[in-house]
Amino acid sequence: MAPLLEEAGAALADYVLQARPKIDNPHVFLSFAPPPRPFSCPGSISKIVRRRLEHGGVVLTGPAGAHLLRHSLATQLVEQRRPINEVADLLGHRSINTTAIYAKVALPQLVDVALPFPGAAS
Repeated sequence: MAPLLEEAGAALADYVLQARPKIDNPHVFLSFAPPPRPFSCPGSISKIVRRRLEHGGVVLTGPAGAHLLRHSLATQLVEQRRPINEVADLLGHRSINTTAIYAKVALPQLVDVALPFPGAAS
């Protein structure tokens, strides 16, 4: 489980207490389209994310949706030098190899740990 920013926690609490449809269902997020129910596919969430980003003025030049949020989180964690296994756990990856694609964003950090090339000018 990942910690929430105060604003995100407050928004989530407000949704659950005030806006979430009042039905007996264990899913936190439900469709507002009648009848209220869990989302039928991940594409529904991505469509909502994309619409909200566009509404917020974010210029999208390619695919965007729920995956963009996951990628942004992973990128920030790698930039903060969080252990790759921690990033994998937060993203729910079973294999560290799946998470390794985010290591490419850490290329500037490799300068800190790279050894000089033998015979190269220092």
